[in-house]
Amino acid sequence: MNIIKIDYKTKEIVFIPQTIEDLWVIKTIAQEGDVISGSSYRRLKNEQTGDSDRKPVFVKIDIEKKDYSSTLNSLRFTGKIFFSKPEDFAPLGEYHTLEVSLQNKFSITKKELFDFQIDLLKNASSLKNKINVVILDDEISEIYMLSGISNENIAVIKSGKHGKRYNQSFDFTNFFESIYSVVSNNKEQLIIAGPGGTKNLFSKYLIEKYSLSSLVVNLSSTSKSAINELLGKKEILKFFENSIIVKEKNMIDSFKENLGKDNSLAIYGYTEILNILSTGACDFILISYSFWQKDIDKVQNLIKEAEKYKTKVHVVDERHEEVIKTLNSFGGIISVLRYKLF
Repeated sequence: MNIIKIDYKTKEIVFIPQTIEDLWVIKTIAQEGDVISGSSYRRLKNEQTGDSDRKPVFVKIDIEKKDYSSTLNSLRFTGKIFFSKPEDFAPLGEYHTLEVSLQNKFSITKKELFDFQIDLLKNASSLKNKINVVILDDEISEIYMLSGISNENIAVIKSGKHGKRYNQSFDFTNFFESIYSVVSNNKEQLIIAGPGGTKNLFSKYLIEKYSLSSLVVNLSSTSKSAINELLGKKEILKFFENSIIVKEKNMIDSFKENLGKDNSLAIYGYTEILNILSTGACDFILISYSFWQKDIDKVQNLIKEAEKYKTKVHVVDERHEEVIKTLNSFGGIISVLRYKLF
């Protein structure tokens, strides 16, 4: 994402989305009551011919609704127009839906602008590459696209081999070719991971047939937790050392570790965390996106309080499945203290 300006005083963000990932970032940051502006189109009827034409118009709207589709790769905001040019094309007070399109400039003016949102924007702005990750064994391959802010499962491919039915002579060629067809568009950065020896066979196949090298990493399984395990590997950290997904994973691991030690450093629940914030003891707070959306005003008051005491806050998107799974099991909000209070 090209961040042209972040005005901390007016809370205005001027940006140009460059990737589909950027649409997700803007969806996460923009809230009801914020203002978005940009170029759009209005369909106007010609009274003489009865035909309608799409006319270009610049609009500012108060956001009342947002519609994001990862399937259609689209992001739209709907609300009342309070500024337009030319005004004849988009009368003030009428509703309009503004689509955020790639490579075009937009501006969002927020009611509240939090540190975690600024971090998310800066991370998206500095993000240059995505990495393909193939997690496989001899029966199945899960293919992910990893960036600094999310991981997305883009394909599941089965080899056709089941258990001990086939011996070591099983031909993996079709399996490997199917995987390669998915990752070939981004083959400069490829991680192959999984249990057993199939990952090594696939790596060797790519070298011999396509002169394509990759980083090979050993994992204990190909289950949903495999991505979380992968992000904990030292050889992976060079790719994502300062990324949001690694920070969130480390935070959830710290919470689990302290919870297991029963040392009173791991706490959860909105009321308990809010009551402790004023002591300055909270190191960080993790909040699920769904918990935040359920009661935005209440949670934003907590975030304001947290930032006053220099407590790190992360709002975790539903796509970070392993972290969300733990968060939701503790009510959607957790924290770890810097020191014991009692």
